[in-house]
Amino acid sequence: MNNDGDISEMEEQVLDQRRLERRLRRKRNQRIAYLILAGVMVVATALVFITVYSLNRVFKFVKPNGGDLVAAAEMSSEEVVIESPEAFGGDDAQTQEMSADDLLNDSIDTIIEGMSMEDRIAGLFIVTPEQLTGVSTAVKAGSGTQEALMNYAVGGLAYFSKNIKDEEQIKEMLDATASMSKYSLFTLVAEDGSKNGAISSNISIEGVTDVTDSDSARDNAKAIGNAMFKYGFNFNISPVIDTSNKDKEEKDFDKVKDIAVSFSSGLKDVGMTACMNAFPAKADTSRGKTEVDKSVTDLESSEYQIFEEAVKNDSVNAIMVTGASYPNVEGDDTPACLSEKMVTGQLRDHLGFDGIILTDALNTSAITKFYSADEAAVAAIKAGADMIYLPEDFKKAYEGVKKAVDDGTISEDRINESLKRIFKIKYAGRVDMIVDKQ
Repeated sequence: MNNDGDISEMEEQVLDQRRLERRLRRKRNQRIAYLILAGVMVVATALVFITVYSLNRVFKFVKPNGGDLVAAAEMSSEEVVIESPEAFGGDDAQTQEMSADDLLNDSIDTIIEGMSMEDRIAGLFIVTPEQLTGVSTAVKAGSGTQEALMNYAVGGLAYFSKNIKDEEQIKEMLDATASMSKYSLFTLVAEDGSKNGAISSNISIEGVTDVTDSDSARDNAKAIGNAMFKYGFNFNISPVIDTSNKDKEEKDFDKVKDIAVSFSSGLKDVGMTACMNAFPAKADTSRGKTEVDKSVTDLESSEYQIFEEAVKNDSVNAIMVTGASYPNVEGDDTPACLSEKMVTGQLRDHLGFDGIILTDALNTSAITKFYSADEAAVAAIKAGADMIYLPEDFKKAYEGVKKAVDDGTISEDRINESLKRIFKIKYAGRVDMIVDKQ
């Protein structure tokens, strides 16, 4: 009996020990599951940061539709998946997949959150390399460019024929400039393939012919876009919307529309940012105030049709708003690019354009005779413009916007709103290297 009792007690002790071990194993497995979850979340977060950094560095070198990007996407096509602890052994495993759009938006938010307000404000400006560095004519990028970009992280640099000498020179200059920028940088030209183009006035562009219809416009745009990419440009302020000839017949106006939309589409097809110049139409503002007497009704039966077609077909990334005045729309002689009624009321709301809106050049007489550089820049952002193009005095304009943010005249949300539009163009398509589109 005593032996049997001893055996029974020993068995109970063994069973108790096994129960304890099972409880410990369950607790240990649960801790491991949560540690794995935490590890996955850390890795996922790190992946987002790495992705943002990588996108920030490669944007200016890779076309959205380029073969290199496709190859990279095929090599990195795994979806980002965050699993709950139950997923490590339960039947109720749940997965949350981040779509390409979600990851793009998250990446953009991450970039903006990590930027100082000074960098955010500078990111809304497009200036010439001369305005940025103070040199008379910029034909290379050196320590002066690097220092200037560290102090003022501008959103874009605009180049003209005087900056372009030959293929080797411009490529070296743009490659160096891109490597010096803290954030992805727009490198702009106005290039239509004619003798007046910023590139074609100095360097012949292969494949450019006379534009006679929509097909030739698209073919020319692709040839121009490929040449731009080869040299390091990524943004074209073209096509020019010129309907100034009052004697144009309706069929001629339709032809202008078809050619303009096809040209923009051709640029987008090869990965360039296409910017129509200008809304509602190009005007000469170099001699002072220019007024156009058209009403909204007049515009709806003419110029608006071009932009409506471009918006409907998603063939344009950006639109520049003219510095001319439309008093029958605005109610006074405020330049269109500084008018909330024109920028937000007409282009953004009435025509439904959600891309980047640029001001016309703010260093022309139509602006400088009536506004200081800081007044014009603040007015443009309050009107709804996303990017300020060629202010008369960049540093004064920048300080003016900074002061307006500091005193609440312009909200932080308003700055972020424009930055999000800008980054959506700069980083479009890049997240396909990380996740498959759902």
